[in-house]
Amino acid sequence: MLSDIRLGSSPAGQILRLLQQRGALSIKEMEAALGVTTTAVRQQLMTLMNTGMVTAATVREKRGRPHAAYRLADKGQALFAQGYEELALALLEEVLHLPDTTTVHHMLHRVGARLGRQYAERMHGVAVAERLHELATLMTADGIANTVDEQADAFVLTEYSCPYYGLAREHREVCSMEIEAMAMALGSPVTLYQSQFDGHNGCQFQVKK
Repeated sequence: MLSDIRLGSSPAGQILRLLQQRGALSIKEMEAALGVTTTAVRQQLMTLMNTGMVTAATVREKRGRPHAAYRLADKGQALFAQGYEELALALLEEVLHLPDTTTVHHMLHRVGARLGRQYAERMHGVAVAERLHELATLMTADGIANTVDEQADAFVLTEYSCPYYGLAREHREVCSMEIEAMAMALGSPVTLYQSQFDGHNGCQFQVKK
């Protein structure tokens, strides 16, 4: 999954950084640059291609046999982006200040659905319980502290760190956007029944089984 790949000293991270700095490379060029075996490079490339972060194209030269050249895909490039979270929050704040409330709600609906699809693409479970635990893991990886508990007819996801705290405190409609994202990712209705903005310790979302 995307969240499993780090840009540190991991083998996959080394290949991503190499491609980011030097552009399209063959397996032999990556071997030489990293000092590893063909098998090691191929294993990492398989993972990176399966997650959509690296693409390959056949290069045909005047001399020699055709060979594959590997480069970063859009997802791979996105890992190196800086400042996008601040920009996204700034854009969201501008949307919330639009005078037409119908347009605001429509745009929040679309953003929530988009976020939900992005989470769903990184999840593999079928049952609601499986998907909820996967979502909780992805949220933790994104810096959102949370816990999952089970009740008789529902699950409860408690979110202790709101990713939109400053905005949601003034614009509670942001909470509806997050509910939509969760419901889209889980494929099950989600209800916010406790909010930290009402003095509670975290926001609690009820997910139907």
